[in-house]
Amino acid sequence: MFITRKAIVQSKPIVGSEITKLQKAFFDEELLQEYKQDGEEQLYRDMFDCVHDATAEYKTSNSIIGLDHTDINSYTTVLSNKLKELFQAIGADEVYILSHLKLDLFGNRDNQFKPLAKAYEKLEAITGQTSYKEAFHININQLQQFIDIIFWLIRCDPAVPEYIFFFAGNEKLELFLCKYGNIHLTEIGNVQLTKEVLAAMGWQVIDGPEYDRFSNDGAIEGRQINL
Repeated sequence: MFITRKAIVQSKPIVGSEITKLQKAFFDEELLQEYKQDGEEQLYRDMFDCVHDATAEYKTSNSIIGLDHTDINSYTTVLSNKLKELFQAIGADEVYILSHLKLDLFGNRDNQFKPLAKAYEKLEAITGQTSYKEAFHININQLQQFIDIIFWLIRCDPAVPEYIFFFAGNEKLELFLCKYGNIHLTEIGNVQLTKEVLAAMGWQVIDGPEYDRFSNDGAIEGRQINL
């Protein structure tokens, strides 16, 4: 289950390319200078562990999809089952989980919102640690335990990495959850998951603005910014 980020990007060229492209986009020379002034240059560089790697060329197709499901208490179970179907549809039975930057998956544990605190307890039980910056390699039958965690981390804790990716082991698909619980999907190579296919699988393709389907006013309960 546990795997280093380096092992993934060295053995999976498309995964490595996707992470490297994002890191190149996020790397900020001005911010690096600020870290240097504080004597923390290496801390900044360590986040960008793939920024100097080579990238490959391939076709991609992007979409945002969601589910017509408003009960937040059962959402991660339903979502996990639907994601399992999605990976199976493109012939993947294993998944790699890693963030765009090498950052701690444990964010602000001072936020005691119950679902978030429980998610951190689950993450600690899995890793046996209170800090973890590497990755996971799982089979699709293990998806739910990670969706249960990452849904709440992304939803309630801005201190965690903004993008925590689920990559298909066959490198045909990548996705991440946003704070609204929607799936931002990238298909790699030939498109199999057309709008028609996704609709037939029970997904809604989101063309307009995203919104929170679990609240009446759009506010996300439990979301705190750690200043």
